[in-house]
Order: sequence, then structure tokens, then C-alpha cells
Amino acid sequence: MHWDIFPFRASWCTTKPHGYYEIVERPTHAARGRQVTPSPVRPLRQWIGAMSADLRASILMITAFCIFSAMAVFMRMISDRIAVPQVILMRQIMAFVLMAPWFWSSRQVIMHPTGLTLHLARGFLAVGAMMCGLTAVVHIPLADATAISMAEVVIATVFAAVILREPVGWRRWTATAVGFLGVVVMIRPFGTGFDAYALVALAGSMCGAASMIALRMGSGHDTTVTVLFWQGMVITILSAPIAILNWVTPTPHEAMVLVLMGLIFTVGSWLFTAAIRLGRASAIAPLGYLRLVLMAGTGWFIYNEVPTLATVIGGVLVIGSATYTITRNAARAVDIPPSNPVPH
Repeated sequence: MHWDIFPFRASWCTTKPHGYYEIVERPTHAARGRQVTPSPVRPLRQWIGAMSADLRASILMITAFCIFSAMAVFMRMISDRIAVPQVILMRQIMAFVLMAPWFWSSRQVIMHPTGLTLHLARGFLAVGAMMCGLTAVVHIPLADATAISMAEVVIATVFAAVILREPVGWRRWTATAVGFLGVVVMIRPFGTGFDAYALVALAGSMCGAASMIALRMGSGHDTTVTVLFWQGMVITILSAPIAILNWVTPTPHEAMVLVLMGLIFTVGSWLFTAAIRLGRASAIAPLGYLRLVLMAGTGWFIYNEVPTLATVIGGVLVIGSATYTITRNAARAVDIPPSNPVPH
């Protein structure tokens, strides 16, 4: 290879004080007399690089919330003809197509799972959460569906104490009780405003919470790509028979919406996961309030849904409880000394 094809090359190394070395670069013949145009992307990269990890995570999380709001609108656009199981199946197939290169490159790991039973259980619970969640989005106001779904974190605290035998102090039990009070306020089981689909949304939160526990039980067994693959397989297998029995051939417009839902679901899930991995839980958890505001604003602007006083009060109680629980869990995780890494 002729080294003059590179604009610069190292000519020598000079010793600097304290034992450090400096690489002195000298322009080659190819670079002399030629002005290098700066990349227009560099200022953007520098601006993003100057952000704190929490700020970048917050931007990713807010973007994910906006995408999920759009997906709720798309769901309502096609709900008159396309059943929820068909939407779940098409969305999962689209996710498989988008993640196929990742799955293929990790096929040796995927084909030898060690926690397959937990993956299958999590896939089953994920189907329940999706079925109930999307059904609730279609039939009750978006603000109600979103606020009730936030109870997932609160319910997971109870499951962790009962199933995983995790110690839960009085503060987290108090936060859990406040969260459940908020759910009762929103559902209004003894009032005239009771809607059975609110219980469907609550069932979805319970399935989601149980899925979180299954994920924690199997977190030490397999990689993320293995979990996603087998969960996707279970979702596809369980939703396919129901979807086929109720199959409706989508119109070109509906087909386009289904493709968009699959695309934004995959992108939104990636952004959500990246935000959780990048930022501190104590910084991201309060954004749940913004999620409720976005969904309530979407419902009001597009569907003329005005949140009731019960929704506002219950939503504040639930999200406040979830925010405290997540922040408390993050603080407890910091206090636990890390274990010695196990070589893979």
C-alpha cells in the first residue's frame, strides 16, 4: 500500500516531559496544496459529545415517548377493521425483519439458550401485556391508559417481594400503597364512571410487571439478543393463530400504517432501552410525568379527550409512586458493591 494516499502520517515521535510521547504529523504530497473541507456533521457530534449522559438519555427517552404516542394514534386509525392480534403479529414480523442481521450474526448464541423456560414465560406474558395494552388504548382515553400502565413498576415491587423474596422497606411499601390508591382513583370501581376496559389496562400492567420479574430471574442466563429472539418467537407463535382466524386483508393505507407501526415500535423500543442503559434511573424516572402529558395532549388535540379530575389525581399518585420506586431502587443498587466479573 502506498502511504501517500493518506493526508497525514506520523513522521517521528518526540519525548516530552514526564515520559509522555508526542506524535508529530507531517503532511504528505497528496495533502499539500489541497484544502480539506470540514465535515458539516462535526459540530453536531461535538455538541452531542458535550452533553451529559443524563441529558442524552433524557432526549432519547422523550423521543421514545413521542414515538409511542404516534403508535397509539396509528392503532386507533386501523382498529375499526384490524384486530389487535393481527397488529401484534405484523408488528413482530416487522421487528424480526429489522433485527434479522443482528440475529444472524448471533445465531450461535441464540441457538443455545440456557434460560429457555424463562424466555418462553416472558414471551407469554409479553403477549398478554400487548393484547391488553393495545385494547385499552383503543377503548379508553389515552391519558387513562398511560397512567394505568405506569402502575407496572408499582406492581413489580409486590411481585419482587413475593416471588423473588427481595427485601422491601416501609418506604417502598408506602409508595406501593400510594400507587395502588392512584389506580383505584382512576378506575373508579364503585362509581358511575367505571369502565371495564380500565381493568383490561390494569391486567396489561400486571402482565408487564410479571414479565419484568421473569426478565430479572433470567438476566444472568443469556444475552439480550437471545432474550429478544425467543420472546419474539413466542409472540409470533401465540398471536398467529388468533390473527389468522380473524384475518382482514388490509387496504394499502392500512398496510402502510402496519408497516409504520412495526418500524416505529422497533425504533422506539431501541431508544427506550438505550436511554435506560445510558442515564441514571433517578434522572429518567421523573420523565414519566412528561409521558402522561404527551399522551393526554395527543388525546385532547386529536380525539377531543379531556382528562377528568380522577385521571389527573390518580395519574399523579401512580407516576409519583413509580418515580420514587425507581429512584429508590437506583440508590440501593449503588450501595451494593459490584461482584467480581465472571469471564465468558
